[in-house]
Amino acid sequence: MAYDHGPNAPGGGSERQGGAMGAESASMAMAWVYDLNSCRGPTGVTRHALAQLDRLIARPEIELTVVSGRIAEPDGLAYWETLGDREHAPRRKELPIGTRNALRAWRFLPWPPLEIWTGRLDWIYCPAEYYVPTHRARRAVTSHDVLQDVRYGGNSRRDLLGHAFGSADRVLSVSTFNTEQLLERFPECEGKVRVVPNAADDLFFAGPTGGERARVRGQVGLRPDQPFLLSVANFQPRKNLPRLVRAAGRLPEVASGELALVLVGEGEPGPAEAIRREVAALGPKAKVVMPGYLQGTALRALYAEAEALAFPSTCESFGIPAVEAMAQGCPVALADSTALPEIAGEAGWYFDPEQEEAITATLRRVLDDEAGRSRRVEVGRSVAAAFRWDRAHEALMAALGDE
Repeated sequence: MAYDHGPNAPGGGSERQGGAMGAESASMAMAWVYDLNSCRGPTGVTRHALAQLDRLIARPEIELTVVSGRIAEPDGLAYWETLGDREHAPRRKELPIGTRNALRAWRFLPWPPLEIWTGRLDWIYCPAEYYVPTHRARRAVTSHDVLQDVRYGGNSRRDLLGHAFGSADRVLSVSTFNTEQLLERFPECEGKVRVVPNAADDLFFAGPTGGERARVRGQVGLRPDQPFLLSVANFQPRKNLPRLVRAAGRLPEVASGELALVLVGEGEPGPAEAIRREVAALGPKAKVVMPGYLQGTALRALYAEAEALAFPSTCESFGIPAVEAMAQGCPVALADSTALPEIAGEAGWYFDPEQEEAITATLRRVLDDEAGRSRRVEVGRSVAAAFRWDRAHEALMAALGDE
């Protein structure tokens, strides 16, 4: 079957090309499929997707096509344009409708398989839980957080996952914990799951400059010498931030304002308001700052300056902030459940995330035990070194080549 993947293909669509290797010199034709509108305030899923894309582009043996639905967000459009400047620039295919609508069409309507837009493919790689129909290509789909999907997504989400995972040739899971959850709920995936973990960006394995440290303190409203506890998590119920605020407020130095609490993240109005109510209840002396979403060198400097990262999530299938913090030598106080003990290992200080008193007690130990801090910080640097994107990319390529 000959595919028409030009501007007159079914449904239209736009294509901008540059520098892709021809099929005759490539060993694998692959489409990477993701919603680039997610580039605004990227979550761990988007960071995973883009980190893998960067490394796929750098492989000259792969004939790569980058596919997104219609892009409306400025950050996504800006990223899309940078793809044409890469040394091995991929082909780009923007679908005629938004990604969410395209996924609905592929699931419920006789919409054409992806190869209609891309031409022949060996693999379709979806770095999220997407169902994309194929003609002959094999399909790999990534599972990021089955427990969250099942606990908060309801029956419709479970049905969508079952369809995406059940029809995939490879299901890529970000942790052993997530794999266990996946196989418990979708046993039909037995035999086709491979672990392809998350990681920290390379910049977190280098130290911030003195200027970056001072600048980020001013940016979030901290005195140059003020110690602080740090949280890096979007404002979602599963992140357990109202309980963290109450637990931290039990520490006398937090209640007095001597020790600040910095909550990096953003979210829907409801969860954000629940956090603000708990902050207000601490009283006027407490110093709690909510600077919004931060990333890159600013976030790196915050990790380096913090007394500890507090991560009380009740539903976590990886936990990228824990790796970022450990890479910067920041102690990590973590929930003792889901994937966090798997990721941090002996570097972590653990607590029951459902028990406010347990969180407070663990934070107390982290602050007071200097010898324990030094030992676990060194362990944490070693643990973090195992979670780098180059290594995760090699796991991806091994999974796709594993027969």
